[in-house]
Amino acid sequence: MKAFLWIFLPLLLAYTTALQWCVDRWNAPTQYFEHCWLVPIIAAAAIWARRRTWSVRLARPDPRAWWLLGAGLLLHLYGAALMIDSASAASLILVVPGAAWLALGRERLRGLWPVLWLVVFAVPTPIYVEGRLAFLLKELAVHGGAFFANVLGAGVVRAGSHLQVQGTNEALFVADACGGLRSLLAMITLGYCLAFLLGEPSLRRRLVLLLATVPIAMSANVVRIAVLCLLARWFGVPFAEGTGHTLANIAEWIADLAILLGLDAFLSRGREPKAADAMVEAPRVVPTGAPLPAGAMRRHGVLLWVLAVPLLALSLYRPQGGDRHRAQRLPDEFAGWSRIERTAREQADFEKALPRWVELLGTADFTWQRYRDADGNRIHLVALFHDTNWKSVHAPRICIEGSNMDIELDDLVAAPELGPEATVSRILARSREDGWRYLTLSVFGTQNWASGSYAEFSWHHMPLALLRNNESGFLLRIETPVRKGEDLQVAQRRCAVFLGALMPKARELLR
Repeated sequence: MKAFLWIFLPLLLAYTTALQWCVDRWNAPTQYFEHCWLVPIIAAAAIWARRRTWSVRLARPDPRAWWLLGAGLLLHLYGAALMIDSASAASLILVVPGAAWLALGRERLRGLWPVLWLVVFAVPTPIYVEGRLAFLLKELAVHGGAFFANVLGAGVVRAGSHLQVQGTNEALFVADACGGLRSLLAMITLGYCLAFLLGEPSLRRRLVLLLATVPIAMSANVVRIAVLCLLARWFGVPFAEGTGHTLANIAEWIADLAILLGLDAFLSRGREPKAADAMVEAPRVVPTGAPLPAGAMRRHGVLLWVLAVPLLALSLYRPQGGDRHRAQRLPDEFAGWSRIERTAREQADFEKALPRWVELLGTADFTWQRYRDADGNRIHLVALFHDTNWKSVHAPRICIEGSNMDIELDDLVAAPELGPEATVSRILARSREDGWRYLTLSVFGTQNWASGSYAEFSWHHMPLALLRNNESGFLLRIETPVRKGEDLQVAQRRCAVFLGALMPKARELLR
């Protein structure tokens, strides 16, 4: 009880918002981190199974734990000060084992360190890292699945996120969640638990099990997509996306578990698990060692309470946001440009992907539209408005790479249309789907400031975040296809004129 009151309770309070962020990510629509709900349960079960071993060892506060705990609290301070919840959550990886070490000492924790490091699998990755991983895995899964399906005669043709199967009128839609990130993260967690909490504690066995989880999960997902393509050809797309999808998911997990358990059985053949490493009770022993130093835990606890109160206040106090519907109020027509209405299929795809985009961008206050002028020139606009969630805004190249494009040019250029010293980000990329080249000009802005540099954007908002002096702003990304034989400067001028006309209208929405 003393350890809880002096060590763990102040840390629980200090991490209120970080823990809430973790829970929100566990419950996210993508379900990438849904398995994290099981991690605390597994940890509690492992500790309970070993209770007759660790409970008789002497608990002694160990000040050396501050090297671990202090580093974690500094990272939490950084995240709380700049309102970056992912950084505060990441510090739990150091704080949880550090707090246990401080409160109980290394002797009592002997044999429990693998349980404490389970916290690594309970902390979600930052959203932009998650998005990048999801995209890369999706590309691998779709390419691999289509390839194997074609080897088996499915006749698959890829069109973006759709797989058109020969003999069908509809196409399979491959969502980001189908890329395999969810099963990969769950398999890595399962592999760790199997390697470190059960079975024979051999280094070779543990390394092989951990390393094998990645290819097992990725290969199984490729096969799953290939099977869905075959089901679409044999029984139709509605069946493949409904009942077939459910059956394929179940089969994938059964295969994952069977392969992992089979590999473990092969690595452990002829060996008996040691009692200290198996989840069984050990004989009770007589406690030894010096008595607990009087007041030692209280001294550490007072310091933690002193640190916890300002950390909690800093985490909870955040300035209020602004209007949440600004992007939708950008004009449909201006400066000779008119918005192009989406087709029924494009609108359906947009609405299907919308929850994922909102999750990645950290806001629903964004829009994606296409415009056309009287000469038939086209512009694609992505506009995103932010308030305290400025840290959710990404560098433009991340979104472009995530749109299945290869970047050929990425630099900053002067933008006299926006001001004498203004710059914009210029990116030239080639689509992997249709081979077209696209030029993009991007700018971060507020009412009185603008820059195309993501570094300058971050340095502009960091001091404001520290002072809790929120400044609303936006990201405008203007993209145009570069026609065959068209000079790059012509395409750049087209984007620059559009951006110069749109910028004042975006700033008006911030007032």
